[in-house]
Order: sequence, then structure tokens, then C-alpha cells
Amino acid sequence: MFNVFKGALMVLTRKRELFIWSLAFPILLSTMFMLMFANLDDATAFDPVATAVVTDAHYDEATAFSSVIDELGEEGDDQLLDIQTFATVDEARNALTAGEVIGIVSVEADGTPKLAVSPDSGGLGVEQIGRTILDTVMNTYVRNADLLASLAADNPLALADPDLVEEALTHGNATVQVSLTHSTPVQSVRYYYALLGMAALFCGQVGMLAICETQPNLTPLGARRAIGATSRGKTLVATLAASWAISFACLLVAFLFIRFVVGVDFAGREGMCVVAIAVAALFATSLGTLLGSLPKVGFGVKTGLLTGLTCLLSLFAGLYGEPCMDLADQIAREAPVLAAVNPAKVVTDAFYSLYYYDSLVPFAEKAGILLVMTVVLFAVSALFVRRQRYASL
Repeated sequence: MFNVFKGALMVLTRKRELFIWSLAFPILLSTMFMLMFANLDDATAFDPVATAVVTDAHYDEATAFSSVIDELGEEGDDQLLDIQTFATVDEARNALTAGEVIGIVSVEADGTPKLAVSPDSGGLGVEQIGRTILDTVMNTYVRNADLLASLAADNPLALADPDLVEEALTHGNATVQVSLTHSTPVQSVRYYYALLGMAALFCGQVGMLAICETQPNLTPLGARRAIGATSRGKTLVATLAASWAISFACLLVAFLFIRFVVGVDFAGREGMCVVAIAVAALFATSLGTLLGSLPKVGFGVKTGLLTGLTCLLSLFAGLYGEPCMDLADQIAREAPVLAAVNPAKVVTDAFYSLYYYDSLVPFAEKAGILLVMTVVLFAVSALFVRRQRYASL
């Protein structure tokens, strides 16, 4: 049986056309993605909101509020505001009109904070996000100030220390970055994960060619194997094992290229990604086996079926751009069953679950779905293979 495995491995590795789609294509496409997405993450990164602050006497007297604004404007990873100071309101308005800032922060004579923002031009651009952030900051401060005032009215001694009041207001508005996911989500990684899903389906060509090589009416090698001493069952198992080994190797090389050459983040879970690749390669083998065992269908037609199926399923996995990614997300929300039976989507989500979640449960669910589909495809393939009969060799 080992000799059959070794022989099948040698035969498949000599089929150079297999490696065009299984290995060269994902590497070339990931290189294109690297060039296309070079500035995507930087473009979607958050920039501090350009804010004009009127530092007049009223602002200086409102020590608690000015402390909050100064803290939010401190340079660093958590900087929320890009502060530009002006002596008067008129100077700040001129900067707002010129588009130099998005909003004006000032303090009224009675100590009330005031916010003026640029007109809303509609849409969800950077300016709209900036206006929302400024509005949230001001509303949060006013809400905290009202709460402290209410507490002071009920219990004057509780907030007698002005330093405690300032600390409460400042900390109440401080920006705290809390991650609810395993890694901070980056938009571009999903396309690389979808690419791996497409590459996994293309690896089905290896299994398809391998099963065709065992059929005595299609190839001379299959005829020689049919009259050999090794049983048909052992021949199929050894051949499929060789197919899985090649598919796994191709996907692993593509993964290593994406990880270390392109520099895509897999959240430090490369070991689990290798497990995902092994499961994806097994599914690819089962898919290729099913197509290769279809009776009365030529190899060219089978290749066309696999190519068309792979491209179609990759569309609903979100590979072809942001609209397709939005469509894939919509299908996952409104028709989760359809997303669950799309192997390209399942492979994509398996990698994304490792990147996004702390728990391994979502990954285990995706891997389990792939294994169930693998068993079903192998079972259907076995029915086709068992029913094949040959009048002569």
C-alpha cells in the first residue's frame, strides 16, 4: 500500500498543471492583494479629530472641563482630539469656515461648555465621524457634571473636595480602549482568508485527477492498477492520501507566503491555522473525488465544473471586493444555512474565527462543518465508484 501511495504521489507531482491553480494562483493573487491593500489599513485608521479650543478666561476658569479636553488632546496611541487653540471665538470660527477644524469647543460666561461643528454635508465621511465624536465627548461631560451636581445636592459633604470633582469628571470622559476580540480587526485580512478558501477549493483538482488516474477506462495507469495485486480499496485509499498530502503542501506554502512575505496577521495562531489547512485540504480531496468519480463525464467537463463552482462559491465568500464581502455578511445574517453549506465561506470563517475570537469554539464549529461535508462527499463518491463496471480493459 505504501508503494501505491508513493507511486500516486510521484504521478501527481509530475502533473505541473495542477500547481497552477493549487499553488501559483493563490501566491500571485495574494501578491496582487498586497499591492492593492497597501494603503487600505492606513486609510481606515483613526486620526484625531481636528478641534478648535477657545482658550479665553472662561475656559481657564472651567478647570475640570479644560482638564478633560487637555487629556483627550495629549499625544499618544489614545489621542482623540487634535487641538488647535485660539484666543477668541471669531478666530476659531474662521478656522472652522476654512475647513481647518471640524468643531469649536468653548465655555460660556456661566461655565457651560459649548460645541459648534461644521455643517453636515450628509454621508458617513471622516467629518461626520469627527462631529459624532465631539458630540459624544461634550454630552458625556455634561451628563457626568449633572450627575455630580445631583449627588452634591443630595449629600454636600460627599463632593466637598474640588480635586475629587475634577478627577471624577476627567476620568468619566477618559478614553479607555477595550478589546472585545482576540485581535484588533483589520479590514484587509478577510480578503486573504477568502483567498485561502478559494485556494482550498482549487486544490480539489488534485483529488479529481487522482481519482481519474485510478479508473481503468480513463488512463493506462488505471488499467494497470486494476489488474494488479493490490485491492481496489487499498489503491483508492493510498491515492486519496497522496492527493491530500499534495493539497496540504500547496495550501501550506500559500499560507506561509501570505503570512511571512505578505505579512498578513493571523493573531499568533499559526499552529491552529495549520490545522485549518489540513481540514480544508481533506475537504478539497473529497470534493475532487466526487467530481472525478462522476460517470460518463469527461475530464475537461469535470475541470470546468470545479472551476465554475469554485469561482461562484468564492463570490459568496466575499473574495471579489467590498460589495461581495457585504453580500457575504448579509447572507450569513439572513440565511445562515446557505453560508454554512458554502465551503469557501466556511474555510474563510475558520481562519477569521481564529483571528477574531478568543475562544476556539467558533473555529471548532467551522472545522466540524467542513469534516461533516467531507464525510458526505466521500460517501457519495463511494457510491459512484462502486457502481462503475467495465466490459473490458
